[in-house]
Amino acid sequence: MPDCLSRIYILLCFLGAGLLQSWAQQNVVLQSNSPDIVYSPALCNTSAIDTGCVSAWQLVNDVPGTTVVATNGPISQTDYTIPQLFLSFRGSALYLRTSPFSNASVNFSLTASPSELTITREVNTSIENIFAVDIPETQTTTLGITYLPGVSSARFDIEFITLTVANSR
Repeated sequence: MPDCLSRIYILLCFLGAGLLQSWAQQNVVLQSNSPDIVYSPALCNTSAIDTGCVSAWQLVNDVPGTTVVATNGPISQTDYTIPQLFLSFRGSALYLRTSPFSNASVNFSLTASPSELTITREVNTSIENIFAVDIPETQTTTLGITYLPGVSSARFDIEFITLTVANSR
């Protein structure tokens, strides 16, 4: 009889481990030039720069080995449109990494749908790591970031965004 119980216990352990694995979380890293991130005005990619594209958002390589998307704010060539970015996702956490050169203030907003729960905070991007946790992962959440023009020139850089999402197994 004890042998039978130990087999059931082992079977339950394997079933429990399988369930935990199916509910596991994984991190997905989006580079700053990912097509999933929508920039307004549109980001000039490398080939567009060669054709004379001008935007408030630019690809910058001033950190060795790293490409970031950066803005210094509105520019006349885009009719002084305030730079914004948007990303829709399903996940429980979001981590945004800026560069050491980033020093601008931005409005950082998360809106979950269909509940329409919205959180907005002004953030100084010099902290290099902006994060949000306990996001309702069963809803689609939209990240919106708006550059806040100031008295002096300030730069906002995005190195990458990491999302914690449910494992797709």
